[in-house]
Amino acid sequence: MPHTRRYRPITRRFAQWVIGLTLGLLLAHGALESLFAYRESLDHIKRLQAVQAEAAALEIASYVQQLHGGLQRVAGQPWGLAGFGPEQQREEFHQLMRAHPAITALQAVDGGWRERVFASRWLPDRQDDARQVEAIAPLAAAGSAAVRHGHTQFLDGEVPTLRMMAASGPGAIVATVDLRHISEIVSRPQVSAGGLAYVVDAQGLLMAHPRAVRAMGRQDLSKTEVVRRARSGQERGAMAFHDLETTNQAGQRVVVTAAKVPGTDWIVFMEQLRSEAFGPVRDAITRTALLMLFGGALALVLGGYFARRLAAPIVALRNATARMAAGDLAGRISAKHHDEVEDLALDFNRIVEQLRESYATLEAKVADRTAELSEARDVLAARAHELTQLKDEAERANAAKTRFLAAASHDLRQPMHSISLLIGVLRSRLTDTAQTDIADKVQSAVSTMESLFGNLLDISKLDAGAVHAHLEDVDLGWLLERAAQTWLPQAQEKGLSLRVRPGRWMVRGDAALLERIVGNLLANAIRYTRSGGVLVGCRRRGEHCELQVWDTGPGIAPEHREAIFEEFFRIGAPGSGPEKGLGLGLSIVRRCASLLGCAVSVQSREGRGSVFKLVLPLAASRLAAHISNSKMDELPQSLEGSFLVVVDDETTNREAVRDALLAAGCHVVAASGVNAALAQLQSHLRTPDLILTDFQLGNDGHGLDVIRRLRAHYDEPIPALVVTANTDTGLGRDAAALGARLLHKPAGLQRLLLTIKECLEAA
Repeated sequence: MPHTRRYRPITRRFAQWVIGLTLGLLLAHGALESLFAYRESLDHIKRLQAVQAEAAALEIASYVQQLHGGLQRVAGQPWGLAGFGPEQQREEFHQLMRAHPAITALQAVDGGWRERVFASRWLPDRQDDARQVEAIAPLAAAGSAAVRHGHTQFLDGEVPTLRMMAASGPGAIVATVDLRHISEIVSRPQVSAGGLAYVVDAQGLLMAHPRAVRAMGRQDLSKTEVVRRARSGQERGAMAFHDLETTNQAGQRVVVTAAKVPGTDWIVFMEQLRSEAFGPVRDAITRTALLMLFGGALALVLGGYFARRLAAPIVALRNATARMAAGDLAGRISAKHHDEVEDLALDFNRIVEQLRESYATLEAKVADRTAELSEARDVLAARAHELTQLKDEAERANAAKTRFLAAASHDLRQPMHSISLLIGVLRSRLTDTAQTDIADKVQSAVSTMESLFGNLLDISKLDAGAVHAHLEDVDLGWLLERAAQTWLPQAQEKGLSLRVRPGRWMVRGDAALLERIVGNLLANAIRYTRSGGVLVGCRRRGEHCELQVWDTGPGIAPEHREAIFEEFFRIGAPGSGPEKGLGLGLSIVRRCASLLGCAVSVQSREGRGSVFKLVLPLAASRLAAHISNSKMDELPQSLEGSFLVVVDDETTNREAVRDALLAAGCHVVAASGVNAALAQLQSHLRTPDLILTDFQLGNDGHGLDVIRRLRAHYDEPIPALVVTANTDTGLGRDAAALGARLLHKPAGLQRLLLTIKECLEAA
């Protein structure tokens, strides 16, 4: 396929350079102009708001000082002497209230904080009332200032007021000040139509606002960002702060400046809408944008004109070369510019002469080469088709083999298991020593054949994708002890020791796959170990648990440590015949570990032994409950006298469970289905203490139906335990919804008895 290149005419490129340079300069100028305008406007707003905030703070401080002066003047008179009695004091109070309209009430109290004289704008005057004035006790403890202030209070829950106290002889003069008069002061300074000022007291309460109704009612602003920042600056000794990115109570973006009122804990906030404050910046940006549009239009016109003038000779040269490229070798390029373009035209003319000379022989050479390539292509295509057919046939044959072995696993295992059982029965009935030896050899050969054939079927099922992992919490210690009990006879037969250090870890995995992994690792270790023993243990690795299988075998050479996990690979086991195996055990281990999402590794020293490691994630409940021997010994006694119903369609399993429960002192009704169980329960007056059922019961349904029918029959929520080999995750949810415990096979007798005990205790 010809390569399609991106075509960019030289005229366009010249125009782009000229226009781009011009627009870049305009953009840079506009950005700098906008930045300078923004900074100048920002400095102007800060200075103006700071001046107005400080002016308002000083004016409020001056007004408060006037109130202090009037209150101190009244408090400093010698009340109680001749000519300075209660009537004169009350008259003096009224004069002070006329001079200062913000004072709405005055009280004279003695040293015990009892009222002696009271004058008010709105209430009747009182004299020698002797009522206890508890509210001014905090003012007395407020400090040593000549005039002390209290906190902002709201008269009738609406009007903001403030109490001031000045010492007068053994008592004091207390004034009640209406803070709404301060709102008149903060309503004067306005930066613009959207600007305003307000005052917040030491508690963060709004005490003065240009709109008096905003200050009425207890409006707490202590949690707002601007008040918190102002208080923080006040604690650090700062007099004011500026905030350009905040919002007012209406949710509008504003610019805020705060200043402390001298002599008080009050703070004046000067607030202006950001849209009003940055109006000059918008105007400057608008002017700059208009200039940039005009400059850009001018750059487009001039750039296009100059680009065409500069690129015209080059465009003419390009048109001539295009005709030559199309096959017109008779033409010539004519250029009389007396510059580099003319030299380029002469070079092209010489190239055309050489092309014309070689063109005559080129077509013949191309035809010959094309014929050769076509023949080679036909040969390769035929060979590729043949290889594809062979590959498809091999894949179909392999897939058919794998599907056959995976599907026939159950049917092939069953006769092998039957042969093993029959050989065992035959041997128990033989009395002749020679015949017994022959039976033992047959039994050994059948066991070896069953193991090898089982591994072959297992790996076929894994390759066919018939095995899936069902993750759950698995007691790794219990699983290892179970595996050790299974393989201990084989180890003792070879004179080897088999030790287990299981730990108490709970891991996330599939119990069946983990048991298969451990069994194959133990079989491999016992097969290749001549003397010494095998050790199985666990170690904590952070959030994981590492399963380790050690042996004292011959070790594995470095070049074989990866190949041992391949199918049918054998280094050379000691001995011959059955001991060698098929070389499938470690291949099954790696496939099972892959299904669990885990990695298996090996470390070895030749002549010293090997260790196989499998890293498993820990479960949420990392430590498994440790079951001591003493606790196991107590299980039969703890179950004694319990009445259990056992439902299982497998006769062997049902009778084994019944015998175990009878040995534990339980009363047992065992049946193959729910109908048979109900028939036997007719002769029992006692309600069962527990229902123990398998999940898959053949034609009799499943275990959850058994639980529902028995509970409905007795009309009681009888505790239930479902024992099953089904690892479907949905089964656990269904059992939990029914209030039944779920136990997966294989469980072991002691684990089964312990679970039964827990179910009975929970009930």
